[in-house]
Amino acid sequence: MNNIAPITHYIIVGGGSAGWISAAILSRVTAHLPCKITLIESPTISSVGVGEATIPSIIDLLRFLDIPQTEFIQATQATFKLGIKFTNWLTEDHSYWHPFGNIGQAIDGLSFYQHWLGAKQRGNKNQYSDFSPNVVLAEQNKFAQAQQHQKNILSHSTYALHLDATLMADYLKKYCLTRGVIHRTAHIHDATVCEKQQITSVILDNKEQLAADFYIDCSGQSALLIGKTLQVSYQNWQHYLPVDSAVVVQSKNPSQRQPYTHAIAHPYGWQWQIPLNNRTGNGYVYCSKYCSDKEALATLTNNITEPLENTPRVIKFTTGKRDVFWHKNCLSIGLSAGFLEPLESTGLYLIMKGMLNFVAMLPDSQFQQARCDEYNRQMDLEFENIRDFIIIHYSLTQRNDSVFWQDWHTRPLPKSLEHKLAVFKSNGILMKNPQDLFSDDSWYAVLEGMKMRPANLNPLVNNSDHQQVDAILQKHIYLLEQMIKQAPRHEAFVNALHNNTQKADS
Repeated sequence: MNNIAPITHYIIVGGGSAGWISAAILSRVTAHLPCKITLIESPTISSVGVGEATIPSIIDLLRFLDIPQTEFIQATQATFKLGIKFTNWLTEDHSYWHPFGNIGQAIDGLSFYQHWLGAKQRGNKNQYSDFSPNVVLAEQNKFAQAQQHQKNILSHSTYALHLDATLMADYLKKYCLTRGVIHRTAHIHDATVCEKQQITSVILDNKEQLAADFYIDCSGQSALLIGKTLQVSYQNWQHYLPVDSAVVVQSKNPSQRQPYTHAIAHPYGWQWQIPLNNRTGNGYVYCSKYCSDKEALATLTNNITEPLENTPRVIKFTTGKRDVFWHKNCLSIGLSAGFLEPLESTGLYLIMKGMLNFVAMLPDSQFQQARCDEYNRQMDLEFENIRDFIIIHYSLTQRNDSVFWQDWHTRPLPKSLEHKLAVFKSNGILMKNPQDLFSDDSWYAVLEGMKMRPANLNPLVNNSDHQQVDAILQKHIYLLEQMIKQAPRHEAFVNALHNNTQKADS
């Protein structure tokens, strides 16, 4: 067995969510290795800071980093998120839910969705989302946590957070500094490469050169290392997802902070409402081909009922991803790697997943190409699967009130999504791979919300006793009704948590 030298120094270029999450994960994994981590952060370039809604993986990240959940929630002004409510996506007078956690439970080894479809044919009046604990809670602005030592209707429920991304970066910065991460504040002017086209150093604006074995590019859309230095191309996906702009602003909270993200479709895009403990984050994601920045700002502000707390700003982006994420001795994380609109709150997840996949294949000084190739294969699938899931929110619309929505009736779909939908239409089967972030329940929830159902039931539904199935469904609804009576209001739960009188499970 060859004795290959390990990596002894990593340089992370850029701070913000991407930089400090990367540093936190890397410092945690290499805690007992002879390894130095340096993060170089610009003193003037601020982070995008709009990704304030998360998915349940944020709780997994806290556990991985051994961060107390209550402490993190308090430090980031967080509230809880049970899912997303979609309003005006199918038509202008329609709404549906994409909740976290399970919806129902498999019966006789077959998905709950299939049995629910069978029950609908027999006259059951309940909607698919009626069987979700998170939807039942969210509709009444309540919140409850599953207790690990108790098996009940909440056992398979889960949640995420609404948080202040800037405060999260500040918290993780302190976490990293206590673990030996070196923080440098400087502009990076350039980088040097060797004959092998590997990066050999970064050059600061004072002409100082810093060298490392491996570089992590968290420099955002500027992509200083992966793009500017190594010239790795960027795949533009705007033919699939045409929105390219967002106007964002903060406002005061309403009297009640709801435990979900609200995504409201408008003529040229969609608006988010994300309630934090101390304010609400608002944004309008739109396509500049059909809508000017001025029109977008008017749409957003006209649909905010509470006073604004800062000056609105416009952010431009290009949906897509790098041809490769890991090239030579450089890894791209965050916006330097790619961008998918925040419709399903996957921005922080892709940062986390990008770094966790990387540390699972931690390189040594030889930079074996097989590891690099496998990493890029896995991250390609992550981006493509999330892209396809986002597309179905648009492509199944019945709206016809603007050119933006009319174009979705004829817009081509990725082959991967075409195949998945074709199989689903046959009898409700979902073809997935291990890298698919969103569960069957998530796909079923959105497809049902957008009124796509299979042409036929899975014939295995008829293997079950229909009377027993109907009784199981009726019992499930009853248990949810009992749960909601005991659950506290989200507002009270959050207030107690931030006032230190109640603790969330860590």
